Amino acid sequence: MKNINFLAFAMPAFFLFLFLEYKLAQRRKRPEIFNYESSVSNISIGIAERLINLFIAASFYQLYYLIYDNYRLFDIPSNVFIWFALILATDFVWYWYHRLGHEVNFFWAAHIVHHHSEEFNFTAAARITTFQAVIRTGFWCVLPFVGFHPSMVITMLIVHGAYSFFTHTQLIGKIKWPEYVFVTPSVHGVHHASDEKYLDKNYGDMFTFWDRLFGTFQTEEEKPKYGLTHPLKSYSFL
Repeated sequence: MKNINFLAFAMPAFFLFLFLEYKLAQRRKRPEIFNYESSVSNISIGIAERLINLFIAASFYQLYYLIYDNYRLFDIPSNVFIWFALILATDFVWYWYHRLGHEVNFFWAAHIVHHHSEEFNFTAAARITTFQAVIRTGFWCVLPFVGFHPSMVITMLIVHGAYSFFTHTQLIGKIKWPEYVFVTPSVHGVHHASDEKYLDKNYGDMFTFWDRLFGTFQTEEEKPKYGLTHPLKSYSFL
């Protein structure tokens, strides 16, 4: 039920922000940001994933509670400092999920769909599959296993996902100082690029210090060419 309620809010919000991005791109005379066929493909894949997840998301939540109730290592309380720690922990787990998603072929097979898009806008954020959602759920299980309550984990994943949605746009350029800490659209745009110097960079979802710490950070220099090194050459939903 929680997932249905969230979907009921998230879907209209997605299309609202997509409309605003499209109108702003028109106003700034940047029609190259949107490609009709690609955008429709991205949105179709995203909607299919959300609808399928209506039937399996409850299993995700039950898995978190099963691990927390029976196998948690610590009893972690809920306070402002713990929430801050959970933000860091969530992004740290994401970094390694994301990095392994590029370095391990099995995981890349699920994640590659997100990188098919040769445009970089809000529709690209929706381009994920249920296979990818299932795999990353396995990584999220680390959080209740450590001792974070499932309700906290689920809340943080929603916040985390909302933040990453807004990093998929070209309408916000480089923001110099915040990029020392936070992932911006420029930072994440590098991750979606197929240029050789940009490959396998910027895995963080909210923070850039994991990439700086592990040597995978790359600032935007030349304008990225988005998509894969070997383009799919198809806008088919399938």
